[in-house]
Amino acid sequence: MFFLKGKHLSFPFFFIMLFSFGLDVFSQSKEIGGGIASFNYTGDLIRTYSVNNQSIAGNLFYVRNFEDGWSGKLNFAAGRIKGSDQNPIDPQAEVRNAGFQDFLTEISGQAVYEFLDFRSDRALVDFTPYLTVGAGFFLINRAEKNANYSDIQLMIPFGGGIKYSVSPLWTINFEFSARKLFFDYLDNISQEDVTDKRNSDFQYGDWNDNDWYYFTGLTLSYTFWGVDCPVPLKK
Repeated sequence: MFFLKGKHLSFPFFFIMLFSFGLDVFSQSKEIGGGIASFNYTGDLIRTYSVNNQSIAGNLFYVRNFEDGWSGKLNFAAGRIKGSDQNPIDPQAEVRNAGFQDFLTEISGQAVYEFLDFRSDRALVDFTPYLTVGAGFFLINRAEKNANYSDIQLMIPFGGGIKYSVSPLWTINFEFSARKLFFDYLDNISQEDVTDKRNSDFQYGDWNDNDWYYFTGLTLSYTFWGVDCPVPLKK
């Protein structure tokens, strides 16, 4: 059982990991892939999602496909994430003039459901929309902190996308998903436990409204198809 700042993560996370990688007997195919991605952020500095706040990232993943549209995915992503009071949301934010830009790394296990059968020989389409949900951790390592908190935090990824089959072996994947956090210092700003007294009048936020970040990815994956071996007859 993992403990994380008063919270623990046990059954849900390990269920996702088991679902993703422990059921090799039922696996039909496997995929590895990667591509370009981006992170975005909302929190005390930026309240609503803005495409102007995208920052570049990269993505790698490993997938096991099962029956009936289900698959399990181990996902790894890393890149820059940023936010600032450049477009202040109120007069206090204008005076605060805070900002952050840090390197973020995440790893998660996810369950994926594909709505359409686009892989088989009988498929009528070569694409499918899909949904994904899971659990994981992210790491953000910064030298200057406005409070005492762990660099490693829990996150819940959920979202969806579209897969397009270029050939039986290659698949293009576009995904947008959100990361639900249990943490209000992704932007290094919160009303709780401010230790930097020099600017404490303008560094407060709302600790009841945790930060979020978002993942957008365009990837290419290669599929390894399993070959059914005949069962030898008993003599």
